[in-house]
Amino acid sequence: MENLKLKSLYPHFVALIIFLIVALVFCRPALEGKVLQQSDIMQWKAMYEDQRKYEEKYGTLPLWSNGMFSGMPGYQIAMYAPNPFTIGYAFNVLSLGLPKPFYFFILASICFYWLTQILKIKPYIGIIGSLAYAYATYNPIIVTVGHDTKMLAIAYIPAFIGSLILLYQGRLLLGTALTALFTGLMVSVNHPQIAYYTFTIAAFMSVGYAIDWIREKQYVHLVKAFSLAIAAGLIGLLCNAVILATTYEYSKASIRGGSVLANATSKNTKTGLSKDYALDYSFF
Repeated sequence: MENLKLKSLYPHFVALIIFLIVALVFCRPALEGKVLQQSDIMQWKAMYEDQRKYEEKYGTLPLWSNGMFSGMPGYQIAMYAPNPFTIGYAFNVLSLGLPKPFYFFILASICFYWLTQILKIKPYIGIIGSLAYAYATYNPIIVTVGHDTKMLAIAYIPAFIGSLILLYQGRLLLGTALTALFTGLMVSVNHPQIAYYTFTIAAFMSVGYAIDWIREKQYVHLVKAFSLAIAAGLIGLLCNAVILATTYEYSKASIRGGSVLANATSKNTKTGLSKDYALDYSFF
């Protein structure tokens, strides 16, 4: 019996080995000591310079920076938030402890493979699909220019969707735990745009499941599944309360948050015409 269980795990070990080999080959220049010159990361370093100098002098990061726009909260650029119980440890496991840029592609491959196995797709097909997802042309491009958080968020999408499907299929405990975990991980990379798109996908998917459950009169399961899905989502969001709450507070003063300044108008005394001014203090 134990031999049968081990035998069933072989394809998954093979998948991990293939993902590792492909990542090492694809990112081979990094093994030679070469480093990506990511434009967004270089710009971030320039934004962070004021804070770095302040930290160097006073030993702590300031909560305000003059390095972006007309000034903005420093915690939107750099902030220490040490937490011994952070779910970030799960990232180290899923990325096999590999450094950048290897972990982008390993993470995306593993998360997509997880989805394929939830959908009961044959492992070798799952491997091919996972590699196609991880190395789709758009992904290396955004890594090259420094859209690190976007790539990480994209990597987590399949695992989040797969976990939600697991919950909806009746694996309530495991599905809820994993949905909460991957919600937290996806939100933690702080790319609201990708998180928004992912939750939109999950909403439409949930409607589809709800229609089937209603047709089959599985009302109890519908209530349980949706209640647990909402609870898991809230847990994942609350794990990132510091990021979300501070960003929400700041957004009220930005053009994206509907600031009064963003909609301000002034009147030209010579022509009598009004001119709109949009002051953009948004960061993300």
